[in-house]
Amino acid sequence: MAFFYRHNPKKFNYKPRYFDPEQQEWEEKKAAAGLDSKLTHEEQLRLKMRQSWSAPKNEESTAEKNAKLIRRVVLGVFIVVVVYFIFGTDYFERIVEGLMRK
Repeated sequence: MAFFYRHNPKKFNYKPRYFDPEQQEWEEKKAAAGLDSKLTHEEQLRLKMRQSWSAPKNEESTAEKNAKLIRRVVLGVFIVVVVYFIFGTDYFERIVEGLMRK
């Protein structure tokens, strides 16, 4: 009699787990060092991606360092030239005299 048939209740397979951030960090360090760790393959891939994406933020490339150095040198030379023209020549005096006449 299908009318009185009762289905068995579905089982709920909830497995509570404890998350320890220090343990997770330790496992990630072990995996990064190439040691045996408890991280799954997916977690290891995530760790590798996170490391590869964050590396450029923490370290400047040689080209970026050279570009910064060149900018600083050019700016320094520009400032020295401007200071020379203002105080080493009579250009500054002419500007002041011109402003005083008006």
